[in-house]
Amino acid sequence: MDMPSATHALVRDVPDTFDRAITPASPAELIDVERARQQHRRYCEVLEGLGLTLVRVAADDRFPDCPFVEDTALLLGGKIIITAPGAEARRGEVVAVEEALRGYGEVHRIEAPATLDGGDVLRIADALYVGLSTRTNVHAIEQLRAILGAHGYRIVPVDVRDVLHLKSACTYLGGDVIVWLDGHLDPRGFAHFRKIAVPRAEAHAANCLAVNRTVLVPSGAPQTRARIDSFGLDTVEVEMSETRKAGGGLTCSSVIFSHLAAGERSPQ
Repeated sequence: MDMPSATHALVRDVPDTFDRAITPASPAELIDVERARQQHRRYCEVLEGLGLTLVRVAADDRFPDCPFVEDTALLLGGKIIITAPGAEARRGEVVAVEEALRGYGEVHRIEAPATLDGGDVLRIADALYVGLSTRTNVHAIEQLRAILGAHGYRIVPVDVRDVLHLKSACTYLGGDVIVWLDGHLDPRGFAHFRKIAVPRAEAHAANCLAVNRTVLVPSGAPQTRARIDSFGLDTVEVEMSETRKAGGGLTCSSVIFSHLAAGERSPQ
């Protein structure tokens, strides 16, 4: 099965204030900042082990949610799209991210009244499925079409219900296979995909990260992992308990992209 391949991952360190991150609901336990750092380090080690070069951004205590760097940028076809996060308190996060990404492509910015979180953008081949959620609005759809429409990308709006982001309920593994948590997205737009159904008790496992022939699966989801394994895919279990308390998942903590210097070859 063809799987998304990449050369780089943008990541951002965990701040001292991470226990004040925005949460969709009050967690049963407080966020353990030191444990979050340990888990983030392991996550980064796994990405490096998959052949990715890390582009690191320092933590900023002013922005407790800053490790969720996925929400701040998209990198597609040599274009860097700096988002406008839906939570107003997070919008300052994009400054350091844009600085770190300079040199990796042509910069575009999502501008008000649009709001866009990267967690609402699921790329599958030339289609960008964009979740209309509490964090991403229809103005972002219009701006993405203006930036990317002439470059062969289709922008497909998707209504999101009762989860934070589109990728809280659906992630792409490669080929025609997606991980799917039923009840949160209109299935008609995804009818042509084979779905790996996530049990309700393992809802957090709808957010997996597939890259370079391996699928990262969150710990505590044995049924979902077994179903992914049954498709002949290699899996690695990663503990993300502290990220989960803040409503995050495996895709949230990185922006995966490809960037080739002159003379380099794409990973096979």
